[in-house]
Formats: sequence, structure tokens, C-alpha cells
Amino acid sequence: MENVIRVGKVSAIDYQAGTVRVVYHDKDDSVTRPIPMLSPEYKMPEIGDQVLVVHLSNGTEAGVVLGRPWSDKNRPPESGAGLYRKDLGRAIGEAVIRYLDGALTIQVDVAHFTGDVTIKGDLKITGDLTVAGRITANEVAAAVDVVGGGVSLAHHTHTCSCAISSGTTSPPT
Repeated sequence: MENVIRVGKVSAIDYQAGTVRVVYHDKDDSVTRPIPMLSPEYKMPEIGDQVLVVHLSNGTEAGVVLGRPWSDKNRPPESGAGLYRKDLGRAIGEAVIRYLDGALTIQVDVAHFTGDVTIKGDLKITGDLTVAGRITANEVAAAVDVVGGGVSLAHHTHTCSCAISSGTTSPPT
């Protein structure tokens, strides 16, 4: 069969079905029937995106869309042996999950990101946690002492020398 693997452009999208129609400009602008995306995750292309299509041997209307191939116009944002990178947003670096050499990074570009990051369930962090910004919470519970700005919460006392009384307060209980 001729033209088993083809490159075309997305002309229509059925988000609910996970299918796209592909136009082949080199074939008199012929348009396929809805073809499913072949992917273990849901991230649909946009209309006008170039996609790689594998047609089955029973005709050019049956096949699967493999996704967007790398090209001069669609370059990988970074590369390297052992790197796993998943861009969740359309813009490069907008929202990224990245794994390399045992380090997992979840990156959100606040200039593009306007929502909340929600974690359902428990979050366990083993190692250091660095926060550049503010943490807002209704309640924070810690099984061990919390130290902020060099001051221990569990052992923190105040010295009072006011008109009513003087002395040192006891640590919180």
C-alpha cells in the first residue's frame, strides 16, 4: 500500500472521542474521516498542527495519529540521555514535569499559570523543602519542631518587663 505513513495537518478535533480529521495538502486537500490519537495520555493537538499518521493496510481512511513529530518548527525544548520531560501546557515551560538523574521537578511558570496547584491526599517530602514565596494554609501540623528565622516554635519564650509583671514566658504546650 502506498502512503502508509503520512504527514498532514489537523483540520478538525473531536475532543470527547479523542479523534482528529487530517488534511493532506499534497493530496488535493483531501480530509480523512475522524482518526483516533494513539496515546496513553490525553493531550489533543490544535487545528493546524502538523501530525504523523499511520494508515492501516485496509485503506487510507483507517489509521491512527501518532502525534506531533519534531521538526525545524517544533523543536524539543531540551534533550539528553535519560531525560523525561512532559510539557503540560501549549507554551514551552508553561507547566512541566521533568525527571533526570533521580531528580523529579514540577515547574509552573507563574507568568502563564493563573490557577491553583492542588494536591489531593497526603504529600510526603523527604529532604529539604525550599519555598520562594508565601505559604497560605488554614492549619499546619508538624510532628517535630518548626524553626522559622532561627526561632524554635516548640522552645520559643518571651521576656517581659512591663508594668504589670516581669519574667519569662514558658514555651508553648
